[in-house]
Amino acid sequence: MNRVAVIASGVFLLLLALSLHTPIKDFLWAHPWWHSALVLFPTLVFSVSDIFDSREANRLRTDANGLRGRIADLEAERNRHLEQIADNTKRPVTQAERNAALLRRHIGAKVKVSEEHGDWVATPEIVEVSDGNIVTLFTPCGYTISTASSIGVSCDKLQITEVPAGDCPLRIKVLERYGPTVNYGEITRWEDRLQPTATPKFLTGGAVHYALYVKPGSSEKRSLYVYASKDGTNSFQLVASTGERFVADNKEISKKFMVMQIEYQAEGFTSSPRSGVGSGPYRLFVCY
Repeated sequence: MNRVAVIASGVFLLLLALSLHTPIKDFLWAHPWWHSALVLFPTLVFSVSDIFDSREANRLRTDANGLRGRIADLEAERNRHLEQIADNTKRPVTQAERNAALLRRHIGAKVKVSEEHGDWVATPEIVEVSDGNIVTLFTPCGYTISTASSIGVSCDKLQITEVPAGDCPLRIKVLERYGPTVNYGEITRWEDRLQPTATPKFLTGGAVHYALYVKPGSSEKRSLYVYASKDGTNSFQLVASTGERFVADNKEISKKFMVMQIEYQAEGFTSSPRSGVGSGPYRLFVCY
């Protein structure tokens, strides 16, 4: 429509030039109402042009709104397809991840644990579940356990049953341990594992008692040695092949010896015939 307005303006200017340079100017001078007509003519032309321009602009805006709606529909459809592709390519949750999620909900709880040879004597606590889906089971030192320890188990190497056993909300069967058993001495809380512990000063004398343990069908062996104090006092040191060391009098060291022996037997070990008792001024209260 702008093109029409330009052409009309050009024609008007041409006519105006002709009227001012020909005898027509005398006619216009004699009839003043033509002056108003000539002045009004451009306004009418541009008004008509604006009307057509407005209609065209409205039509273009309507088309643009329709295109925007279509683009929005296409984007929504694209997003639905992307979500479907993401769902189809999502990695399935593994059994280890499912077990880890369940164990994380029970951090701090005690669990009933069993292995191939039977139930554990103690009831450990679930203290950690790593990002790599390794659960740490911590057994504090107590009446039946002479030394605190922890073991790791990969969450795909255990079976979990959500059947309570006493104050234990879960039952766990360990199919395979992850890494070695870590001993923490006589701590009773997991939070105390990093605390420094005082090591009793002990002057080692001769061995007064020892016992060897074997597991049928396995090459695994363990041993317990009791050493008398070099100064001849009622002080003994119990040394286990798994790393534990205890210093106490003959009564307390005998208790710890028997507790550790029970733990070994619960894990499937039996006492070797080479076990023996040495001599010493203080009696040890141990048996097999």
